[in-house]
Amino acid sequence: MAKDQAAVSGRISPLRKLAIGVGDFGCNLYWQTTQLYLLFFYTDVVGLPASTAGLIYMAALIWDAAMDPIVGLIADRTRSRWGRYRPYLVIGGPLLAPAFVVLFVGPGSHVAGAVAFALISQLLFRTLYALVAIPYASLFARVTSDSAQRGDLAGFRMVFGALAAILVAALTLPFASALGGEAGGRRGWIIIGVAYGVIATGCLMLTAWGSRGLDTPNAPAEPRRPPAAVWRSLASNRALHLLLGAIVITSFSTTMFSKNLLYYFKYVVGDADMGSLGLGAIALTVVVTTPLWAIALRVIGKRNTWLVGAVPSVLGLTLWHFADGQTLGVLFAALVLQGVGIAAGVVCFWSMLPDTVEYGEWRSGVRTESLVFGLTVLGQKVALGLGAGALGIALTQFGYVPNVAQSPQTLADIKGLMFWAPLAGTLAAAALICFYPINRRTHAAMVEEIAARNGAVDAAPSPPQAS
Repeated sequence: MAKDQAAVSGRISPLRKLAIGVGDFGCNLYWQTTQLYLLFFYTDVVGLPASTAGLIYMAALIWDAAMDPIVGLIADRTRSRWGRYRPYLVIGGPLLAPAFVVLFVGPGSHVAGAVAFALISQLLFRTLYALVAIPYASLFARVTSDSAQRGDLAGFRMVFGALAAILVAALTLPFASALGGEAGGRRGWIIIGVAYGVIATGCLMLTAWGSRGLDTPNAPAEPRRPPAAVWRSLASNRALHLLLGAIVITSFSTTMFSKNLLYYFKYVVGDADMGSLGLGAIALTVVVTTPLWAIALRVIGKRNTWLVGAVPSVLGLTLWHFADGQTLGVLFAALVLQGVGIAAGVVCFWSMLPDTVEYGEWRSGVRTESLVFGLTVLGQKVALGLGAGALGIALTQFGYVPNVAQSPQTLADIKGLMFWAPLAGTLAAAALICFYPINRRTHAAMVEEIAARNGAVDAAPSPPQAS
């Protein structure tokens, strides 16, 4: 136990933090491409109806979400000479890349065939993505129990994730058009898929290298907890409930803005490639402001940082709404403000989530970090999937038809949805976070009490053996 505790509480070198954080660059090459472009790819490249495309995306994300707690449970019980979570990066990383490329291959002229291929290829990709992403996320609670170092790791991770978002947002659509002859050309999308897959695999291998020895590879097997005890731990974890509620609301509501952005620039502004620049502006703002929010975590605390970060999000949405597609400078200023708010929310979420693991262990005596991460990501992905499905249905109800001029009423409906839904979600999430019960002092006290409990267990004499 002492060796295990030292492994997770000692200081981590900057080089290792860099290597562990770069894995999020790889994961976000996959995540951001599917999140930002896949619905648009289905409607405006493959030619699927918006409602059908939205339902496919929703079904695949819900499948992905259902896989997450299963993967979390399996990963929690994994023991190997490579560690608990690293084997999933080493083995799963190279398999994930070809599954990603397959997303952009398949029929486009026959609707039934295109629907079937899109659904099956997404289910394959989402399954492999869960096998890599959940162990990677769980790694952050295993490599250190120090709240400040977790904040540092979250900062590294979010910067790399945002850098990947910049690359994906700014280059994907223009390169797909250039390499494929036009936005509707499949060849460009396939080439980009191969390039992203190779880079992502390299990033995941670097993370596996950087986390060696920190993933407690030689820790003794922990006793298996009865399922009832595990679920009682989750049920008593008020901090997790509040954070989960906030991220579910945020994920659903902001989908109505982010996935509409390309349609907005293509049909309201009249320039789809400008939409890529808009996505890139958001991602670049996240990169620039993430270190500032990481500092804010230490100065004013995680809960207060979340609440302060909600202010630029609301201001950006309001400015976007009143700009009404008329002035590019104002629209991009609104996107920058939203990027500032997004950076705060993301840094806070990934820094707060590991702390809820200790909160649950402190309350119940049961520690299951992979299940906590798996259930949280399950809620996030279900919300994203439902948001995409709802958006696809909404676009159809609005009268949206791909690649033709939209009616004034359709455009008005899209603009209204992009404002009211994320505004309500941002305010509701902030209201929940007001009640988040963990700060730096309470977290340090919880970790100390947990260590004392574990030390008492280790020091207890063994029961006498029958002779």
